[in-house]
Amino acid sequence: MSWESIASREYLSGAASHQLSAAALLPSPDGSRHPLDVYDFAEEELGHRGPRPAPPGLWDCLVGCRRRVDQQLARRKVEQGLRLYSQHKQQAAVRKWRSALKRIRKREDKFTLLGYLYQAYMDWGKYRESLEFAHRQLSLAEEADSPNLRAEAYLSLARAHQRLGGLERALAYGRHSLYNECDQCQTAGQVHLTVGSVYLELAAFCKALEAFQQAHKIAQGIQDPALELQVYVGLSELFGRLQDADKSARYAAKAYDLSRSLQLGDLNSRHHRAALLQMASALRKQGELGDAQDYCTEATRLSIVSGDQAAYARSIRIMGDIYRKKSDINKAYRQYESAMGSAAGMGDRLCQMEAMDGAARCLEALRLQQKICNCRPLEFNTRLLEVASSVGAKLLVRTVRVRLGRIYESLGDTEQQALHERLAQCVEEELELQCGACALPFGLEADSLEALPCAHILHARCAHELLRSRSGRSQDKKKKRLCPDCHRSVSSRLYLQCEDPHRSTFSLASLSLRASDLTLSSRQATSSV
Repeated sequence: MSWESIASREYLSGAASHQLSAAALLPSPDGSRHPLDVYDFAEEELGHRGPRPAPPGLWDCLVGCRRRVDQQLARRKVEQGLRLYSQHKQQAAVRKWRSALKRIRKREDKFTLLGYLYQAYMDWGKYRESLEFAHRQLSLAEEADSPNLRAEAYLSLARAHQRLGGLERALAYGRHSLYNECDQCQTAGQVHLTVGSVYLELAAFCKALEAFQQAHKIAQGIQDPALELQVYVGLSELFGRLQDADKSARYAAKAYDLSRSLQLGDLNSRHHRAALLQMASALRKQGELGDAQDYCTEATRLSIVSGDQAAYARSIRIMGDIYRKKSDINKAYRQYESAMGSAAGMGDRLCQMEAMDGAARCLEALRLQQKICNCRPLEFNTRLLEVASSVGAKLLVRTVRVRLGRIYESLGDTEQQALHERLAQCVEEELELQCGACALPFGLEADSLEALPCAHILHARCAHELLRSRSGRSQDKKKKRLCPDCHRSVSSRLYLQCEDPHRSTFSLASLSLRASDLTLSSRQATSSV
């Protein structure tokens, strides 16, 4: 039996939710009802001899048979859609699912089918259409009064609003989802992951780390490799933004190894594409541009084959980063322009903002080389500042204000220069990127960092010194290791630690791309970009 059939039967089996409505668990107010009164026993079993109901007529039998046939045909179309989707025939699959949606009557079956359509439109980058399916899921969840279905519907709403740039709304939907879901289940793990990604965009790095830790704990508890892979991608992105390129590459490598070694049952391997892109981004920051380009090219190829518009836009944006690192500014700018166009077409404000930042960096490089005047970089960065401020991306706001300060300095406008430098300093203070041990800033320049179990971040040297604090005199061994920020006890092993502090530095050879790992049509995919 194919995996599509198994997946379809598993989701469309019609099994009741394991959680009941709170009202359904309440006893009778006067205590007169016995718990077994909720069951509808036949009259013969109760000993009644009243008149039996009339047997169903021919018309009722025909209607019942027609409904059963409709359900069978609908389920068959769902299976056919799953098969088509796995063969990268997304449009044909969606047509099958839309046709089946008209026939499906059971709430749970319709909810699951709406989830398939939601994910298909998310892959296409049609986030507003995805919102429509998520709202229909929420309506079905309210009708069924099912906490599990509500949690999944709110998660769908949170993910779509995140891509559209509505970060505060995404956080609110994430909280609603956690309120309705149990603590140790796959949906709760996905919600923590989404919340962590939102906090990452808002530059609330400790909150993002705490959410990723929760998701990682659930992934290990329920043994969900797909969730664990996504957590590693998020952690890689977090440490990458905090300028710890080595740790970013380590988590990206963990995600990539999981994507290669496990059968995740994903329709179009979107987790594998995410791992490839994160590897490309991390290696680019470490200067491994050849391997980074190979990973990015393969992710671009897979995105084109699967129709994943969001991954495609991100892949060409990362390719622009690689070209910019190679000092090929013209190629880099063309990549950013293409990424901005794709993101604008999808309404993906996060991807659009990242591509605009890449283009602004290209213009800054040309300005410093005196190949263009200050007018275009000034106009472009001003627009980027508006977008970043509206989204709430504080770290990018700080970066753009610093850049604008340098532009105004070259123009001789000391008033505007001082204004942007002062506002950049204010944002930097809001970010609270300060090590609790040494009181020095982190995340603004390349450095090595560590995460404590309480989700506070320290310089790696400060964290390792904290761990060694009890290894000396006997009287020191009675003292507890405490986080300098929250004063919670710190165990002898750092949570999510990638390396032993006493071992030598990490070798890039273990991250290098082997030609046999990827079946590339590398140059063909690059030319198609």
